[in-house]
Amino acid sequence: MTPDDINRRKFVRNTGLGALSFNVAGISTLLTPRAAYSKGVDLQQLSAEEAGHLADFANHLLPGAGAAGVSQFVDQQLSIDPQECLLMCKYFPDIKAPFLNFYRNGIAALTSTSLEKFKQPFGQLSDEQKDAHTNAIWRGEVVNWQGPPPPLFYMIVRSDAVDVVYGTKEGFDKLNVPYMAHIMPEEKW
Repeated sequence: MTPDDINRRKFVRNTGLGALSFNVAGISTLLTPRAAYSKGVDLQQLSAEEAGHLADFANHLLPGAGAAGVSQFVDQQLSIDPQECLLMCKYFPDIKAPFLNFYRNGIAALTSTSLEKFKQPFGQLSDEQKDAHTNAIWRGEVVNWQGPPPPLFYMIVRSDAVDVVYGTKEGFDKLNVPYMAHIMPEEKW
């Protein structure tokens, strides 16, 4: 690997062209979060259980976020320098790096409050129960929440979901918005 390869990788990652560097069998590989999800790329920061709970919540907030690789996106971004990551939480001074604690504590609070109120993890709730629990979270009215402020956790996870679902050319097409990237990717993501 040459220094030019490293600079190109860093450029692609930092310009938001969709491909991120994932560790696949010990080799740094450029993939989209959707491709990382579909290939079952190993998680580096979140446990499989945490990633599943995060995907369940994000998918309820924005259908399709799980398959778009929201957990893989968050996990990969938690693996890099917090100042270079694309996570929305880096813009909130009250959320301190490393951001893994923010996600872990939020996921744990989501899971424990769901188990306490409904006797099931969030992903196994009925749509009505998911709606009720989600509404309590974004309003800050969820009982016994032991994590980051519930509305803040809601907003951050929703932002992550929006990034992976609509932050691609295909996502812009779904919204009927012209995709005007400064540098167009040479191939379809």
